[in-house]
Amino acid sequence: MLFLISSSPDTKEFKTAYKLAKDMNADICLMQNAVYASRDLNDGSLYLLGDELQMRGIDKNEISGKPIDYHELIDLMTNSDKVVGIF
Repeated sequence: MLFLISSSPDTKEFKTAYKLAKDMNADICLMQNAVYASRDLNDGSLYLLGDELQMRGIDKNEISGKPIDYHELIDLMTNSDKVVGIF
């Protein structure tokens, strides 16, 4: 299972989605403002859209997780049995 999370890390939606994904042992891809959480989370199992990091001025050396591009995101989505989007 893959969770796509785009909410800002300081929102209830982000916190609920992240906890649910971790409880389900699902893969997590942070998008849009959710990539800000990559600075604070010590979680190597995250995927992060590299373009979103770049647009927000987040350096790849200050994150936890694996930067991916849109082609890799499509591969993750098509290879997952379920995809859950939490916005």
